[in-house]
Amino acid sequence: MKSEEKEQEKYQEELEETSKEVDGVNEYRDIISRVIHEGEEIFKIKNRAITLSAIIAGLEIGFSYMLLCALHHLLQGKVEENTIFKLFSFVYPVGFILVILGKSALFTEQTSVLALPVLNGQRSIKELLRIWGLVIIGNVVGGILFTLFIGFLAPHLNLFTKDTMVKIGSHVLHHESWVIFLSAIVAGWLMGLLNWLLNSAKNSLTRIFLIFMITAVIGFGGFHHSIVGNIEVFGAYLFSESIGLLDYLWFLMLALLGNSFGGAVVVGLFKYRIFESNYNKQN
Repeated sequence: MKSEEKEQEKYQEELEETSKEVDGVNEYRDIISRVIHEGEEIFKIKNRAITLSAIIAGLEIGFSYMLLCALHHLLQGKVEENTIFKLFSFVYPVGFILVILGKSALFTEQTSVLALPVLNGQRSIKELLRIWGLVIIGNVVGGILFTLFIGFLAPHLNLFTKDTMVKIGSHVLHHESWVIFLSAIVAGWLMGLLNWLLNSAKNSLTRIFLIFMITAVIGFGGFHHSIVGNIEVFGAYLFSESIGLLDYLWFLMLALLGNSFGGAVVVGLFKYRIFESNYNKQN
């Protein structure tokens, strides 16, 4: 185990040393070094701890869903339906702020982070899929638990009704499969970019602004985020006769695949290849 840790540290040191040789890209070098280090630290977390952290993230992200439902219930009949969905962008970021600043394990935030140590040769694809699997399971379970809890409590507090949950879930599902997949790629791309930006910012207020800005774009555009979407669609599945278990599972699969592609490939792979190609060119 110690030899493995030494080898990983060696990889990190080699990255930092080679990146110092690249003229004019100090900031880029620093960011990619921090992102890879962050990913490496996540790989070192024990399975039980990462799963519990992921469950907590699934619960915490539910507060975004709670506010979406509450806003829809408040404005229904007073504001045009399409306008309400656009206004979701103002409350959508809340759960993400709680999760990301609280350092809970959120799948879409970690896709590009975990992909970079693999691209850098420090970790294997098998290890990547193991972490992804644990985080996804934890996020989904946490989201389901939150949906069951808030679905029972909210009507008693007059926050929203079961009908509200069905309307929001149906709105997420009413697109064709290819649209959901491509939309999920965009959401994964934005979340991967968010992590990249957060590693370039140290001030807490700046980080909150970045989280708000990126996730508000996801909310305004209606792009499909697998973990929030899991709660939205599962909530509709619970109380709708027209939405079945297969509809829920099919959506979840499409959203997870799209988010994975957007975060790991579009952000993780491209960002790393830019650094690598620039280094090779300089040499």
